[in-house]
Amino acid sequence: MRIDQLQPTPTSAQPLEIPPQLLDSVLRHQSHLSSLVDSLRAAGLGEDVVAASVRTLVDSYADDLTVAIRAMMKEEHHG
Repeated sequence: MRIDQLQPTPTSAQPLEIPPQLLDSVLRHQSHLSSLVDSLRAAGLGEDVVAASVRTLVDSYADDLTVAIRAMMKEEHHG
């Protein structure tokens, strides 16, 4: 799967292959983000709250993704 095949489509997606080891995480994160935005909007929260909540979730995911990428790189060097 490529990043430009995700739904909803990112606005500035460049063709980028998502390594198979990360695909489940990317899809899960995409689902969580979509659900979060839908829930916050359904609750009537403002776009500023939605944006801040999304930023918090993305920052958390970035930390997890960095750990996973480092593990993949380490595995490539030792595998």
